Amino acid sequence: MFKNLIPAATQRVYPGHFTINADGGGYGSDSTWPGLDSWQMIGPYLQLGRTRLVLDYFEFVRASQRKDGNIPFAIFNGDTRPGCCLRGLKYPDDVFTHKPPKRDGLPTSSQETRQWIGLFEHWQTKGFPLTTLGPICYVLTAAEIFDATGSRPWLEERIGSIESAAKFLLTLRQDSGLIGGSGFYIESPPREGCDGVTQCYAVHAFRQLARMFRAAGDKAQETAWSGHADKLAKAFLTVFWREDHFGEYVHPEHGLVDTHGLSDVNWAAVAFGLADDGKIERLWPRLMGEPAFWAGDMPTQAVTKPFAYEKWEYSRSPDCSGEPLNDVAAMGRVWYLEALACQRMKARTRLVDSVRKVCRAAKGDGYWRERYHLRPDGSISPDGSQKYCEYAAVLARVVFANRDAFLA
Repeated sequence: MFKNLIPAATQRVYPGHFTINADGGGYGSDSTWPGLDSWQMIGPYLQLGRTRLVLDYFEFVRASQRKDGNIPFAIFNGDTRPGCCLRGLKYPDDVFTHKPPKRDGLPTSSQETRQWIGLFEHWQTKGFPLTTLGPICYVLTAAEIFDATGSRPWLEERIGSIESAAKFLLTLRQDSGLIGGSGFYIESPPREGCDGVTQCYAVHAFRQLARMFRAAGDKAQETAWSGHADKLAKAFLTVFWREDHFGEYVHPEHGLVDTHGLSDVNWAAVAFGLADDGKIERLWPRLMGEPAFWAGDMPTQAVTKPFAYEKWEYSRSPDCSGEPLNDVAAMGRVWYLEALACQRMKARTRLVDSVRKVCRAAKGDGYWRERYHLRPDGSISPDGSQKYCEYAAVLARVVFANRDAFLA
């Protein structure tokens, strides 16, 4: 953590800014990633007492919010223009100006008023993945800030913006009751249609919003958002449950896709309380007995049969070259869902074992890569961005949330 998260918090371009690589490389030294990465990192920052950093970060992201409530999954400096992997940028429509607050002890460059531009649309035209990532993580970030500060005035001033992000998610609701938007945190392949992880995270976000409304004293909105969560959970269970496990995603032509072994959707359903006791009784033994989630001794693979994808599932775009199955790998985001599921199920031995394995992956230099791909010979290939902070952030989250397990 001290080699990863602490150096990333430079606050060089605005108060509250941190990069998602320890050295600012890989994904840019002045970019912000409100979708997934930054939300993962704010949890440890709050635990470390960096509350002002997180509050300032939230205000920056709030300034990027569209009128329809949507939150970008990435933000770049205002000079950035559409093209290649950033073909989805809408210039000048999504340009915004942020006047930073005055903070003592920060670089002079952090005090400059600048223009920025949010990225809402993915380069991958098949299904447009990550559509729900920004708004869901915005709600979850707000919930964690409120839990850390307990400030009702802070919450009441921002609850309209937070709810607006959640309302945007409702505009993606399909006739089936599921939320569209393809892959929640997976883009290659895009899980075109309705991703199971998306449904679980959306239910979780709606429940967190209901809890915030309860804290703000608004019983009517608490009831309303609890209702949205319950309806989505019911739709998810109806469509995704398969006797002893959950399917992966609902394709617009091929229906429920369940051909890659067990997927991360199962961890998500347990982690966020969508699977009831009866389903867990059948599902949990399968999850615990499946070694392929830790293939190559690295938690946690997104699917247990990574070589079973068909050509129609591949993601390809002339605008941005890349491996069509790049996200079929072990990633921190998947391990986090497994860890949350183990925490809920009190599976402490597995939880601690997973932490040990993740730590071993950084044994050489103290850093992690973004993805760990399974090779046909059963070994693991560390790939993607170097000094990436995701595993470090999830590791900190897991240890902070389960102190007793590591002090025993």
